[in-house]
Amino acid sequence: MRWYGTVGTVLLWASLGGDALAQPPDGKNGKFVAAAREVLGVPYQFGGRMRRPGEGIDCQGVLFYAAERVGKCGWKSYSVFPTQSVPAGELGQPVEGMAPIATSELEVSRLQAGDVLQLVGFDPNPAEPHIGLLKERPVWVWHTGVYSGGGKWIVGDHFAGRVVEVDLAAYLAEHADVYAGLVVTRMKDGPRPTRCRQHKPMKAPRNPDRR
Repeated sequence: MRWYGTVGTVLLWASLGGDALAQPPDGKNGKFVAAAREVLGVPYQFGGRMRRPGEGIDCQGVLFYAAERVGKCGWKSYSVFPTQSVPAGELGQPVEGMAPIATSELEVSRLQAGDVLQLVGFDPNPAEPHIGLLKERPVWVWHTGVYSGGGKWIVGDHFAGRVVEVDLAAYLAEHADVYAGLVVTRMKDGPRPTRCRQHKPMKAPRNPDRR
């Protein structure tokens, strides 16, 4: 994926939904979030999969790391192309009304911990087709992470330079000039790759920075 560094100033309204968002997730979705937290602080590296000492991880890598630890399939089982992985339901099915949805219309209270968030923009990605229409305009996925509950999400972030867990509404507002909306997918019983590949897993970080 290609990344952008421009910081936006548009404010985003979001309803946080009170104490319900603070409840910890359970089942496989809870394990998915917990696994994603294991890589907090790992340096961001485009295409990184922590295959060797010093190698970082990117936004998709965080999802693949978590999926690998929840399911029985290696991270190479999952497509790096959202236009393939989303229709196949590899990391959940699209949530009605939020696939895609404009950031200005998102109610964070509708999200559930473990939801996979694909941030979309209007700039074309020549590597694949658009993933949907937003306000009658095609959009492409440029960033992704997992909603962790309490209004926050976990993301291998090129802006921060590492994996972080931060306020989702604030993040979307800050980068509103880059990401116009998002596609939300939700897993019912953990990841389900189209094909299951067995191989050496990503290495867990030894001393992750938990900031």
